[in-house]
Amino acid sequence: MPLDAPVSVSLKPLSFITAFHEVRPLNPAYVTRLRQKVRAIGVKPYPLSVTPAGVLFGGRHRYEAFSAEGVTECLMHISEPASLDREAIELNRASEDALPMSFVDYAEMVWRKLADGTTQQAIADELGWSKQKANDYANLKRIVQAAWEVVSATFRTLADVASADAADTKSAAADFTEGLLRCIVALTPAQQLELVQDLAAGRINKNKFRSQADAYRARNAAIAWVRAQLGDIDPEIADEATVEVARGLYDVEWKAGGEDGGAGPKLKRLIEAAQDKFAKKHSLILIHGDFYQEVDKVGDASVDAIITDPPYHISSNRIYRLANQADWNKNFGEWDSEPEAAFLANIQTWAATFFRIMKPGATGFMFVGEAYLNIAQALFDAAGFDIKGTFFWCRANPGTSVTKADFMPAMDHAIQFVKPGGKRTFNYPGEPESYNWMKSPICGGRERLANAKGETLHPTQKPEAVIRHLMDLITLPGDLVFDGFMGVGSTGKVARDTGRKFIGIEKDPGYFAAAKSRVEG
Repeated sequence: MPLDAPVSVSLKPLSFITAFHEVRPLNPAYVTRLRQKVRAIGVKPYPLSVTPAGVLFGGRHRYEAFSAEGVTECLMHISEPASLDREAIELNRASEDALPMSFVDYAEMVWRKLADGTTQQAIADELGWSKQKANDYANLKRIVQAAWEVVSATFRTLADVASADAADTKSAAADFTEGLLRCIVALTPAQQLELVQDLAAGRINKNKFRSQADAYRARNAAIAWVRAQLGDIDPEIADEATVEVARGLYDVEWKAGGEDGGAGPKLKRLIEAAQDKFAKKHSLILIHGDFYQEVDKVGDASVDAIITDPPYHISSNRIYRLANQADWNKNFGEWDSEPEAAFLANIQTWAATFFRIMKPGATGFMFVGEAYLNIAQALFDAAGFDIKGTFFWCRANPGTSVTKADFMPAMDHAIQFVKPGGKRTFNYPGEPESYNWMKSPICGGRERLANAKGETLHPTQKPEAVIRHLMDLITLPGDLVFDGFMGVGSTGKVARDTGRKFIGIEKDPGYFAAAKSRVEG
């Protein structure tokens, strides 16, 4: 017996034991079996292992059997190991009278230690394991509790060697291994439970267990792909497609796509059918909420074009004190006043998100302040887009200069970006309409929205004529156009008027109400 300190063996009363250090729970059936042995042959010459302070760390089942049979004293090894857990495990391995520890015991011991704040590396060091071994046991915690109970119950019944079906129980337990169960940790709870129940009952063998787990993994990956394509805007349509995949009809096709799987013709037709159903059901979708949360509902590669006008980061609290007129400033509100580092991070997020939701070949226009024009192009290029240059809207009536100390701000800039990999739509209009600029007045008259006080509702409302020009260039009737910063709905209004479908997101409740009335009215 390996010990880390001198050992003494002496006859001690059971009352010397005042505490228990356990690496696994008691098995009542095994205690009953040991009690039968004690009654038949007396106290077996296997001492209990106890620290000088009276902590029992080896032989807990024997202690319970002795106590239940009225034994008052027995031989005890007295020692102070450096690691009680490690010593308890070694004692279990060495003793012919101990119930062997199963991988279930090891896994649950690791889970308890992790719950107490011990790291995997510390567990490995204490028990003399590799860190990978500790990690393997820790990962079994991902198995749903109901399935784990089936496994652990199979091993618990091994203690009752007198049961009529002991041979069957041993066979079922022999099938379960830590390595085998590792192949189901990523499956759904229902799939995990089904497989362990079938193996425990003998309905399948280990080979069938592995092959069915592989099939489930492929099916789950296909389901995840389908949901990514369809998004969460219409859960009913996405659920219908998911149920179809869950029937297993696409397992072979997905697995044939390579090591990581891939969509084949049948699965792509399923997506097309679902998207057609979506198109018939929805033509204008207006979402009131935060772009960064709501855009996750838009499916991968589902958008034909993007025309959007996000914040420019040009607001300022600077007050201009002018002669003969009221003070003036450029504070557009909280939505355009975040720190520059956060704004640059937002541009990166916009680029990555637009790349995800756009179809290959789709084109987008995003208006951006002049100071960030080149930065936005660089960040969109880094996200994978082909940058097609800059479009300029020249305001025909920019208004009078407030300070009369600089140029009139008569130009708005928009970057043009294309997702590579598909056929691009660009409806070349000839000259001069094909120039990368157009001249148009700012919104006025009935087009310019106002609040109840008659004040301008949105400070940067884009004219429908400008949006219409861009939409005519990069889309066809029936295409789906996306605007993640809808404002008061100029892009959605033009999409409706020209026979395009539209998805728009707007956070501000006042702007959203105006957009809804304008687009749906």
